[in-house]
Amino acid sequence: MRKIIIFLLVGIIFSTSGCYSLRKKFIRKKKPQKEEPVYINFKDYPNKPSRDAYVDYFLFVKGWLDDLTESLSVERLNTGYSNKREKRAINGAVMNLEQLISFFNQEGKEKIYPLYTDLVEIRKTIEKEPNMSQARRNLTLQKVEHFRRAFEAEFKYSEAQKLMD
Repeated sequence: MRKIIIFLLVGIIFSTSGCYSLRKKFIRKKKPQKEEPVYINFKDYPNKPSRDAYVDYFLFVKGWLDDLTESLSVERLNTGYSNKREKRAINGAVMNLEQLISFFNQEGKEKIYPLYTDLVEIRKTIEKEPNMSQARRNLTLQKVEHFRRAFEAEFKYSEAQKLMD
């Protein structure tokens, strides 16, 4: 009887205390993660924008305008027509022209500003009338082509270099 009571007491003690310390001994501890050191390479950038950057933005504007003229010249019933494509093209052209404006000094900004306002007006027209008539599309297409010719003639790099800082 005494042995049974002792076994019961030992069993109760082990069941209430559990094997937490034993489990803790065999479970792998998480290693603290080391933060990787951050290295910052400070570089002095030139104040004068590079020729390559100007040419890139110039080509981006031309590319978006080409895409816009192609989209406007497609007839509505063809599969290539998309309002989203026109909006994306005009927004891309305006955004890259704004980047291009930052290259110019005050005289250059005054010279390019009328072209910029023309492009913004074209954007308003396209966003306001997504399903415009064919006559309205032709008129908008003529405005875009006129803008493109003026932009390419006056602001290619050899001409624009005089208007930069």
